Amino acid sequence: MADQQQQAAKKSLLSRPLDLIYFLYFASHIPVTLAIDFQVFYPPQWVPQVLKDALKFYTETYKDPFMGSSTPIYWFLSFIVCELLVQLPFFFMACVGLVKNSKYIRLPLAIYGAHVATTVLPTIAEVVFNETLNLNTAERQTLIGFYAPYFILPLIMMVDSFIRINSYLKVDVSTKKTQ
Repeated sequence: MADQQQQAAKKSLLSRPLDLIYFLYFASHIPVTLAIDFQVFYPPQWVPQVLKDALKFYTETYKDPFMGSSTPIYWFLSFIVCELLVQLPFFFMACVGLVKNSKYIRLPLAIYGAHVATTVLPTIAEVVFNETLNLNTAERQTLIGFYAPYFILPLIMMVDSFIRINSYLKVDVSTKKTQ
């Protein structure tokens, strides 16, 4: 069993395509989260003008009703609070765990995937079904295109992690039976 763990740990991140995608997802999410998503929490004088302009460009160009709302959308803000308190710290933990190929990162990855998929799905549903958002078909499709990867990849991550956790458990059970 220890030999299997050592062999798994020796596998390079580059030789594990899904883990590499997860790593890039988390590593790229850190600056975007800090620079764009959390602007709602920062005092305005703390946000560099270039970042304010980037958010303004995004919300005006793509008509994102959540990121660009002049009135608070509390259910969406609660998701941003979760991103601040739970997800951002986890991004760092996930990057380290993925680089080290730690089997112990799999359960947190599954939990993260379930959490994010279930928070992004209502956002997508709102874009698709809420007529009061005054979005035309092209704008809805564009926003779905922005949000869908943040639903699909965490869903894949959750299923992949579940499969890997099950394989670890099967190895542990079969090892104990032979001892």
